[in-house]
Amino acid sequence: MNFNNKEDRIKYLEDKFDNLMDVIGANYGQPLMEELVSRLNSTIDGFNTEMSNLFKALKDKEKKREEYLSDIDTKNVKKIPKGNKLSEWEEKLKKLEQLK
Repeated sequence: MNFNNKEDRIKYLEDKFDNLMDVIGANYGQPLMEELVSRLNSTIDGFNTEMSNLFKALKDKEKKREEYLSDIDTKNVKKIPKGNKLSEWEEKLKKLEQLK
């Protein structure tokens, strides 16, 4: 069952409404079924469109987030000090640890 295919979707819905038509009767059965199928079809189309837009927006936001993180990483990369000399920040941390 492919709900993206309109013909498959209508066939599925019509098959499911056979029992409903038996209960409702001939006076309202066919017109009611057509209206229900039409509304369900438009609801499914709207849902599919919304989900596609949502996933596209999520992909775009993830791409931007990765770009921001990449920019942050390239700007904040510290140069490794030459030899065993500690950076100023590392010296402060070392002193704090020694005071404990």
